[in-house]
Amino acid sequence: MLRRVTTRTKRAAAPAEAAATGRPLAEILALPAFEGAEVLPAGGAEGVVVLAVVLDDPSAPAQEQALLVSPGGVPKPMPPGVVAVVTRAAVSGRPRVPVVVIPEDRPWAELIAAAHAHISGQSRDIDARAALRRVLIAGLGTPGIAEAAAEVLGSPVAILDEYLDVLGTSGLTDARDDALADAIEGARTHGPASLLGPFTEAGVKGAHILRLTSPGVDDLAGVLVAWATKPAADDPALGALADALLVERRREDTRVDTEARLRGELIEELLAGEVVSRESLVRRARHLGADLTNGAVALVGTLHDPHDEGRVISDPRLIRRFMQQTRGVLELHWPKALVDWHEGLLVILLPNRAEGEDGESAEELAHTLARRLLAATGPTVPGLTLTLALSRQQDDPERLGSAIDEAQLALSIGEKLGRAGEVVTFEETGTYKLLFQVFADRPEELEAFYEQTMAPLVRYDEQYQTELVGTVATYLDLDCNLAATAQTLYTHRHTIRYRLDRITELAGLDIGKTDDREKLSLGLKAMRLLGRKVAPPMREKPQHGTKAARGTKG
Repeated sequence: MLRRVTTRTKRAAAPAEAAATGRPLAEILALPAFEGAEVLPAGGAEGVVVLAVVLDDPSAPAQEQALLVSPGGVPKPMPPGVVAVVTRAAVSGRPRVPVVVIPEDRPWAELIAAAHAHISGQSRDIDARAALRRVLIAGLGTPGIAEAAAEVLGSPVAILDEYLDVLGTSGLTDARDDALADAIEGARTHGPASLLGPFTEAGVKGAHILRLTSPGVDDLAGVLVAWATKPAADDPALGALADALLVERRREDTRVDTEARLRGELIEELLAGEVVSRESLVRRARHLGADLTNGAVALVGTLHDPHDEGRVISDPRLIRRFMQQTRGVLELHWPKALVDWHEGLLVILLPNRAEGEDGESAEELAHTLARRLLAATGPTVPGLTLTLALSRQQDDPERLGSAIDEAQLALSIGEKLGRAGEVVTFEETGTYKLLFQVFADRPEELEAFYEQTMAPLVRYDEQYQTELVGTVATYLDLDCNLAATAQTLYTHRHTIRYRLDRITELAGLDIGKTDDREKLSLGLKAMRLLGRKVAPPMREKPQHGTKAARGTKG
């Protein structure tokens, strides 16, 4: 027996009210299941809002704003609460509510299911998932998901990750794009631990921001910025969007992890000095999108926390973000490079390429790229410092292991010399390379050489607060030019000459002799590699009432 509902007819006052209390009958009739249906009287569906689909059953409880399914025709009397009737029978007279007459071949099950799904919101979820599924199957990535989201939500959108990197946009004007960029830049000034909070709080002009999550999943799927009427938090389309983003991000993570494993195996073999044939190396690199046919320049680097010396950067999310940014810079400026993160070390092989527009060599182009990577690191991983080192150009693919060794040696020397956050090249390390090898193999010999050359000057400076070490370093850097040294140190030439004589007495080395100058120069390098520095002078705190305290000259 069919259920009869009892309630009175109700029409929507406005579209906003319809969205809050039910679904317009006109929307239901636009569903494919109702194709070919006729509404009597014509135009009678306008303004009618439906809350439920019920069957004609006199014993059933009443249902407000019901769409009554009555195969036997329009019931008489009309049950209260019915706002429209769906039937297959002919209609006579003028019914009190709109009557929808469906074709003879239309199955009731399909019609009832479609109407119920639309009213309950399930159809929106189904439609959204179908649209997003097509994007995932086609492999259109996050930009494709953004396009589908804009269509489903009916508004321009941008999809961001937890670091506020834009994953995809659709329908944005230049003004909206600028507003989004400004909001992201503003949020990033707060530091890496609080990006989403400031971004959500400050907002984006003319847009609404929603965090997309899936039930039972801790990871944030993404951040939606939509330029439209604020989307309802329980909109089924948002759940479908979150699920699609998670699927795409996990797919991308799998691809990246697989490529990273393959890259890592090749890089590990080169780092270990294993013999890799030219053919094998070139073929394996080509599968990873890199062209090493003509050799490469090796670039290695490390991330540091300048406020916590010795801290190991191991946060996988931070490293992943850093590597994504690094790959983005490489794709833009040096396609077909091979990049990997190997046990705390950034390793990049930059395939040899033609000279730049201004006749720059491959090594000069690599140096320019390294500076771009340094510039991109600050906004990418705020609070951390990237130090990079470059090898010489290596034309033979089978010798790329030695190129990585050169870059690693330059990096180690650069770190010893306090050049964190800079680009160090193998060529500029000069005699430091020889001393560093001695330091690595026989550190006691380097220590002994330091004691014979610079240690007496360091101790004298610390005891008497003089500047002998700075004077000899400046004098040697300026090719023993007395006048230039005095000008650089803002000191009289007679004072410089006196200091040089004192250096000769303390170190037993005559700076006027070539051999002794070379020993002093090597002694300075040994001092730097050993990390020895002159302790800053101890200055007494001025007492109140003294000339120093009053700022007067003595």
